[in-house]
Amino acid sequence: MVVRGYRSPVRARHAEDTRRSIIEAAAKLFAERGYARTSVAAVAAAAGVAVNTVYTSVGNKPALIMAMSEDGAADDTAKETERRIAESADPREILRLLADGTGQVRRRRQDTLAILLDNRNADPDVAAAAEVAVRAVRDRLKVAAARLLAVGGLREGLTGEQVEQTLWFYFGFEAWRTVRAFGWSWKDSADWLAQQATHALLPADGSRP
Repeated sequence: MVVRGYRSPVRARHAEDTRRSIIEAAAKLFAERGYARTSVAAVAAAAGVAVNTVYTSVGNKPALIMAMSEDGAADDTAKETERRIAESADPREILRLLADGTGQVRRRRQDTLAILLDNRNADPDVAAAAEVAVRAVRDRLKVAAARLLAVGGLREGLTGEQVEQTLWFYFGFEAWRTVRAFGWSWKDSADWLAQQATHALLPADGSRP
């Protein structure tokens, strides 16, 4: 007889809650003290758990910074935006979805992104985690670019690479950091980025070529 293992849903939720608390504590300390000056022991104390729990739930410091990045890459809003883009046949709506979706994710993950982007040149662990975040966004924008090409209505002669690069220019990390640094609201920022991407990719009169 095969004995099947049993995983308690309550225990699984508790483990996930513990992991979440640890990652949030690490993010707070990394932002306040910097990655290099934050120890695993400090993260454990901030999360209210034993040091060994940090290692068993998440891992060492490189694992902590990577977990922060991977959680951002798996953001539910990003997934929902990708789903809605796949269902849309309107290029203007797709660009609007990108503006709203990337804006919501940036707003929710801005502290984590600041840690990754501001420290990636100072530490290889942070650089590796930042690359995961960048690649996740670039991959999603590549999918959006392919959808735009599939539904049509873009300026004549644009290649898939050009569309993808344009989306990164207007909806990537630096675009959002720039408009927010101007002091613009999240809504105003999204409106402007969507408008500029529309001008760059669609015919001026809105007609399909």
